Amino acid sequence: MNRYASLLLILFSITAFAQKASYDTQMDDLFSKAYEHLYVNKDSAYHYFNEIEVLANKNQDWATVFEALISSNRNAGAFYDLDKLSGNLNRLDSLFLKHKPYLDTLPEKRLYVNSLLYDKGNYYFQLNNYRSSRQTFGQIIDSLEPLPNTEMDEELIDLLSVSYSFIAKMYTDEGKYELAQQYYDKNIRYILQKKPNDLASLNTNYSLLAELYGKKGQYENSNAYFKKALGFYLKDQTGINGIIATAHNLSENYLALSKTDSAQYYLKLAKNYLNETHHFASYHHRVQAKLEQKMNNYELALKELNFALHLEKEKWKNAKNESIAIIYNEIGMLQAAFGQYVSAVANYNLGLEQVEDFDSRGTSTLKLLKNKSVSLNKLGNNDNYKATMETVNLGIKTLDTLKPSFRSKADQLFLIEDAFPLFESGLEAAYQLYASTSDDSLIDLAFRYSEKSKSVLLLEALLEAKATQFANIPNDVLERESELKSEITYLEKQIKNSETDQSDQKDALFTLKEEYRQLVQKLEVDYKSYYDLKYNTTTVSLEVSQKSLSKHQLLISYFYGNKAIYAITLNRGKKEMFRIPIDADLEANIKRVYQMLSDPKSDVMALGSDTYKIYELLLKPILNSGDQKKLIIIPDGLLNYLPFSALNTSPGGIRYLAENHAIGYVNSATLLSELEERQPKEHTILAFAPSFDGTVSVSNPDRGKLLPLPNNKKEVEQILTSFHGRAYIDGEASLRNFKSQLASFGMVHLATHAIFDDTAPEYSYLAFAQNGNAAEDLLYVADLYNLQLDADLVTLSACESGIGDLKRGEGFLSLARGFFYSGAASIASTLWKINDASTTTLMTSFYKNLSKGEAKDVALQNAQIEFLDNNRDNALSHPYYWSAFVISGNTLALSLPYNWIWFILVTLVVLVSGFLYFKTKKGVN
Repeated sequence: MNRYASLLLILFSITAFAQKASYDTQMDDLFSKAYEHLYVNKDSAYHYFNEIEVLANKNQDWATVFEALISSNRNAGAFYDLDKLSGNLNRLDSLFLKHKPYLDTLPEKRLYVNSLLYDKGNYYFQLNNYRSSRQTFGQIIDSLEPLPNTEMDEELIDLLSVSYSFIAKMYTDEGKYELAQQYYDKNIRYILQKKPNDLASLNTNYSLLAELYGKKGQYENSNAYFKKALGFYLKDQTGINGIIATAHNLSENYLALSKTDSAQYYLKLAKNYLNETHHFASYHHRVQAKLEQKMNNYELALKELNFALHLEKEKWKNAKNESIAIIYNEIGMLQAAFGQYVSAVANYNLGLEQVEDFDSRGTSTLKLLKNKSVSLNKLGNNDNYKATMETVNLGIKTLDTLKPSFRSKADQLFLIEDAFPLFESGLEAAYQLYASTSDDSLIDLAFRYSEKSKSVLLLEALLEAKATQFANIPNDVLERESELKSEITYLEKQIKNSETDQSDQKDALFTLKEEYRQLVQKLEVDYKSYYDLKYNTTTVSLEVSQKSLSKHQLLISYFYGNKAIYAITLNRGKKEMFRIPIDADLEANIKRVYQMLSDPKSDVMALGSDTYKIYELLLKPILNSGDQKKLIIIPDGLLNYLPFSALNTSPGGIRYLAENHAIGYVNSATLLSELEERQPKEHTILAFAPSFDGTVSVSNPDRGKLLPLPNNKKEVEQILTSFHGRAYIDGEASLRNFKSQLASFGMVHLATHAIFDDTAPEYSYLAFAQNGNAAEDLLYVADLYNLQLDADLVTLSACESGIGDLKRGEGFLSLARGFFYSGAASIASTLWKINDASTTTLMTSFYKNLSKGEAKDVALQNAQIEFLDNNRDNALSHPYYWSAFVISGNTLALSLPYNWIWFILVTLVVLVSGFLYFKTKKGVN
């Protein structure tokens, strides 16, 4: 794990303060000999630094004593001699305390103090005590970062730089990749600014950044950086550890790419510089094991891993350590890959013993539990399935403990993605036990597993908003939090849209993000109720979900695994569980259906045939009652691409699911429960219909121009015949007007262009009226995290507004999802590029139906049926024209029908007027 630690060591120039000529001569001689052996011959270097210390003590030259011990620490760190490092640190602590008045007089005090902190940080790092290490390196950053350039010499610059690198390395090891990259990028900019000719530091950071890319699976990008650094190390010939570490990583990357020849080449290169006593030897055998496994040599791979385990146990003197747990995990994975599941489970258990203290559990523990659950299921039989569920329960507990430490959305997504097989193992075990025992409590347990896997980030965002509201946090703190979020988003957009060097802005962004992280961390520490509400890991139970359903509702929760789709269905009186095997044909059919649905020229009968196959697998076994008129679908995986309304339910003809069922979607039952708790607002509508002339380039030039929308103005005008509200048309439909007005309305309708950015999903956007400044025309997904919308319905009448980067459990990272972050209760969005004219017709009917008091899903269903009935004999019957819209979230009716509201108001006015009239008349009489 810590194979890069030696690359982070820095050298300090040691200045001896002469007291007399003979003393100076002796010291010069001793330092010269010590440096000759530094990082080369451990014991000889120690010997000379010890002589320096003894002589300096005799002469009460405490500065030289400090320097000798600090230099000895550098030597100990390079050789991973933790006992020596620990002893030196204790002595330095004692000396600094004893000679504090003297230390305070030294011009080098700042260097000595921060050097000691560096050695402590490195010591904690080697012990895998990342919390203490990060705090210690943070002290260096807090001490040195605010200093003006005039007070920063080369040694202090190195100390600050290496502190950034260590913190980034720890974030990498913990799976917090976005945070790690922020620190590496910051450090590389710092080195280029302060020491542009320091190629050693630059290439060390390039290697570390390459390691991060490799962990994220970006192997080609990783290899490019590794090869750049390796070229430097081979030319320089002083960075032996750099050659070894970089060659090992290149070998691993090429194994991941199934390029065994290249992997062998770099593994041999590493071996040329390595011996069995080197601290990288253990890692070398682990990489060799991966190569042997790739070449199907099980026994040789196992032998390599067992030798690596032996070396690691020797290093830690058989004390428990996470690095030993990691090797046990690799042994288990090797055995599982070759069908040795009993042995695999045994090694996973040995790994878990290394991290059995719950407080120290991290991503390694989660991986062990995940892999153990998979192997237990492979063994089959009820006892193993029960053991799987115990393992999954512990894994979920570990995941819930880990999540609060993952501050970045991107890092949380990686964490959840990595944990996903854990939930699948739990569902498989629950299903198999249910199939053999008919114990329906297992359906409840399976439902919990499915819920725990879904929409974690969106739920956390909604809970955070609730926590902010109820935790009694001072207004000035909340205002600063809001300011920081807005400033961060603004700077990110500036950097993304700029074509020039943005080093200063990137540094400013780094500082803002650090301030924001520290502010949120302080909130979580100072306000326990805020923390408890924000990280409430309770999911809604199956029983509670059942009770919330109306008589004709059926909830279908899908979990899309690697091997099977699991469907759990609930109505008020019944619960069932289904398992649908996944094969290449099913996935190919789903992808083909999406392409055909989004193409108005595709063959309707061929489409009907393919959608019937999907219906037959996913729904036909489930829809066994004619009373199930309203479906609440929790999609997962590729199922997010399907508008279920367009599935053909007839084996011999065409009859769409929408013709018999109203369909609403939601990310999870827990999210639905949260959304249904909201109090409805007054149902006035805010509508926007900007105009476009097709000549203004957008920020994503590969998407072309924003073309005119001939019918969006008509669409908005017709909607306003069903609800009172305000429309902004053409040039008035600006982003500024949208932001200033949105809090006053219960519904929002945006008839505009949406552009999906598949390279940076958070910068997908909605376009507003053009005013010459692209930054003020576009509403990005990232902007939505800073808006407070609180609307009962948001309709995104725009192309692909419901499409985004598809993440396991989370669904699409889309514009629609962004509006849920803003506080919307329900969202109507689209799954492909829609037709402007048919959309206007559909939306007019949709809002007319809403105004009659119909539930949102029923209102959309009836609008689609009306459209179909009017176009059955022409090309507009193709599902492309009417099925792109989906309604997500709280699909309840908008309280009272619009017409009834006015009827009640008029009635009240008449009654009050009559009462006053008779009262007045009686008074006169």
